[in-house]
Amino acid sequence: MRNTFTSFRALALLTLGLGAMPAAHAALVPVAVTGYNADVVADGAGTVISSTTDDVDGGAVGNRFNFMAPTFIGSTGVAPTSFLPANGTFTSAVTSGLTFRFASYSANNSLRINGIGSGTLGFPTPLAASDVYLLATSGNGISGFTATVTFTDGTTQAFTGLSAADWFSGTSNIALRGFGRVGRDNNVIQNSTTDPRLYEFRLTLSSANATKAIQSVAINKPAATGTLNVMGVTVNASMAATQPGQEALAVNAFPNPAANRLTVQAPAEASPSATVQLLDLSGRAVQTVPVRNREARFDLENLAAGLYLARYQDGARTRTLKVVKQ
Repeated sequence: MRNTFTSFRALALLTLGLGAMPAAHAALVPVAVTGYNADVVADGAGTVISSTTDDVDGGAVGNRFNFMAPTFIGSTGVAPTSFLPANGTFTSAVTSGLTFRFASYSANNSLRINGIGSGTLGFPTPLAASDVYLLATSGNGISGFTATVTFTDGTTQAFTGLSAADWFSGTSNIALRGFGRVGRDNNVIQNSTTDPRLYEFRLTLSSANATKAIQSVAINKPAATGTLNVMGVTVNASMAATQPGQEALAVNAFPNPAANRLTVQAPAEASPSATVQLLDLSGRAVQTVPVRNREARFDLENLAAGLYLARYQDGARTRTLKVVKQ
């Protein structure tokens, strides 16, 4: 069963125009990143191996384990009593108001690095942010790692010396705990109210980088010890333009928040080929409208309430606004 996690109703009271509001109005936004390389969550009926691609902890055959979705029913017909959140989202126990959202429990949902290795989590829609929050854990010991944030202008900011504790022994930065595990080879469920544990990591960008659009976060694990799993990314989205020079483009969206209709007003110099795309936070274009008489009009009646991005494009000139559907 495939789960889609797109609930943004808590943001519906915010008016979020990029570049138009002070940083105090930044929003904590889960990002549906690309780059996950393993499905480590058992779901549906059947054996663990039939619904996953890898274990969480990198253990030996007969002593390796997976997380469980609420839909998981083992090969003996037994269902777990402790499992990952049913709707795929949860509020971190570390930072107030910070929500992480898992990828689908029936698709790749972890950037898993067993031993020495690296991987990159991409942002389908680049966003400027003051902070990046990672959700991660490690199996069979501690995993040291480095996270490097790459911006759309090609510059980077590296965060070194990060360390994900073992999923059963960490004592700090515990974002979520007590959701059990299941043996990958014997399908035996181990329910628990205290373990395993997922940890929160906060990457605070420099003031110079907080206005730049994030393109990706690269994870590098330089040592063989531990099996690292990065399973969520949330950003503290800045109210800043998403591309250099966008501040000069006079693009506005109204009303914002909007109920059923949204109008995006283009600059006076807009060309006949200018368009506006409405994107969800996974980067998927839900509507594309040409600019006519300096306006692009959207029908929002059939869209779910929440946060969207309105991206104006006219050749190489772009600007992105945050808009809210009530």
